[in-house]
Amino acid sequence: MFDTMDENGDGRLTLRELSFFLNKLGICLTEDELNCLVMGVSSSEDGSLTFDEFVGLYQSVVEGSIEEDDDDLMEAFKIYDLNEDGYISSPELEQVLCRLGLMERGGDYVEECRKMISRYDSNSDGVIDFSEFKNMMRKTSNSVQL
Repeated sequence: MFDTMDENGDGRLTLRELSFFLNKLGICLTEDELNCLVMGVSSSEDGSLTFDEFVGLYQSVVEGSIEEDDDDLMEAFKIYDLNEDGYISSPELEQVLCRLGLMERGGDYVEECRKMISRYDSNSDGVIDFSEFKNMMRKTSNSVQL
């Protein structure tokens, strides 16, 4: 994730790079809000983040989101549930990850997405329902994989 966000490959995320990625996720922050977000973790004067600083920021955001209520989690779930059938399928996951720039457009990642889904698909039906999504979010927040 970090390498995808680090467009120029210098090992640091600039505020512009971070803002661009957050906007892709539908999180639009003002410049002041973004500065406040990174102020506590960045050791540089320009507010850019090293990988370790980004991990710290990411963990604090994710750990804070554990306490989010079901309504907020449902909104996140709806981003992935493109056809609004109450399930996240492999093709839906692939489309969203491509839209976020985490997978290349035009590639065939359905099998890779199928494997991702199988990790959290507790009833082995090949899709993620809202309950499984909530469990996935909680597990992911406990073991951040960047």
